[in-house]
Order: sequence, then structure tokens, then C-alpha cells
Amino acid sequence: MTDRLIYVALAVSVVGLLMLTYVSMVFDPPVASIGSIGTSSVGKSLHVAGNVSSFYEFKGGSQTLVLDDGTGKIDVYVDYSIAKAIPSLSKANKLDVVGVVDEYNGVLEIKPGNPDQVRILS
Repeated sequence: MTDRLIYVALAVSVVGLLMLTYVSMVFDPPVASIGSIGTSSVGKSLHVAGNVSSFYEFKGGSQTLVLDDGTGKIDVYVDYSIAKAIPSLSKANKLDVVGVVDEYNGVLEIKPGNPDQVRILS
């Protein structure tokens, strides 16, 4: 009986560790190189960092930034509600962004879901 209990405890521990690993990657995915992002990434949550190479603010207050990490470039679409919470975003030189990859008019973009997913590095 004691041996069986040990095996059950070990199995539960292994399953728990695997679940923690999966959950940690979903909530805070590892930093990906922008050059490795393709259409197969659409719908996935990714973490990117790079220099802001261009910035555009729409009339409604939403913003699009282009991030460049040296391996490629990608658009970051920042919804009005997020842009409003980060007023200094237009002056940022380097960003760290977590968001879902989407495709808009044939162009890949990352869409953060809340202000905490956009961090100004400089």
C-alpha cells in the first residue's frame, strides 16, 4: 500500500509540474525573435522586444508601432483603451510587448490585451 501511495504521489507531482510549465508559457511566453514570427503564429500569444522604428496614431486614439529587433519587423496595434493608459508610448524608443498575433490586410501584427502587456524599456 505504501509503494502504491508513493507512485500516485509521484505521478501527481509530475502532472502538476507539466501543468505549471504549460501555464507559465501561456501567461508569460518566452521572448521570440520577430524574424521567426509567421502566419503559423496567428492566434498565439507571443512576447517580443525591439526598437520602435515608426509610430502612427489614428484619429480615434489607437496606435500602431513598428518594432524591429534586428531579425525582422512587426506591427504592434495598441487599442485606444491601452494607449490611453500609457500616455508616454508615443515617445518610447524600445518596447517589450506580450500579445496575440493577428493578421490585418495581409500584415502580421501583435495586439496586446491590456496595458500591463506593454512595457517601455527606453
